[in-house]
Amino acid sequence: MTKTVAPKWRDYPTPDDKRTGCKVAWYTYADKADAEACAKAAKWNAQIQAGRGYDFGYCAPGDITKKKDGTYEVCIP
Repeated sequence: MTKTVAPKWRDYPTPDDKRTGCKVAWYTYADKADAEACAKAAKWNAQIQAGRGYDFGYCAPGDITKKKDGTYEVCIP
């Protein structure tokens, strides 16, 4: 019998700021490399949650938005 191993959740870089919503949250980073690392982990973690039936609504975990103040906001599951 083969044992099934669940995918491992990936950690996010420590955000400079964060806000939460109903189905997702958003982490803000001053450094683009941190935002990209967060986005990569968010996409991975979203796949895990989607496999469990979670619905993110109209939001897309892993999306990066550059804000007017020059920081980067990442949608996370």
